[in-house]
Amino acid sequence: MKESLESLGRIRTKGIALLVLTFVAGVLAGVAVERLRSAQEAPELPPPDITMMRPPREGNLPPVFRQLNLTPAQREQIIQILERGRPRTDGILREMLPRLRATTDSIHAEVRAVLTPAQLATWDSLTAQMRRRAGQVRRGMRGRGMGPAAPPPPEP
Repeated sequence: MKESLESLGRIRTKGIALLVLTFVAGVLAGVAVERLRSAQEAPELPPPDITMMRPPREGNLPPVFRQLNLTPAQREQIIQILERGRPRTDGILREMLPRLRATTDSIHAEVRAVLTPAQLATWDSLTAQMRRRAGQVRRGMRGRGMGPAAPPPPEP
């Protein structure tokens, strides 16, 4: 009798372990499928403009420097400092942006898994609006000399 109880205990333990493994495998498969689906649905966004501190072509400095009443010599020195430092800052951003994007993609996939279909539709609409606004802001900054000239927006 004692052996049969021990045997049932082992079977129960194995059954629970199998159930947990099945659940974990299902969660991992679901996250993978959701990431693939999200990647196919969402248009690939251009990388963020990492040249925002680049002095404009006209020789003006970014707005933060405009209220300092710089002399022409100071202005030129600061432009040179920013130009010398830009490769380092651009390198750090290029290194970190893929990690940041992967983390936010993972978080968004987890959030999406919690939402209802109606909430997902609203979420998708709101995030698309935020992306459009961010693109408009970046284009506006480029237009004020804060980076390379932006291509014209696509015709609707």
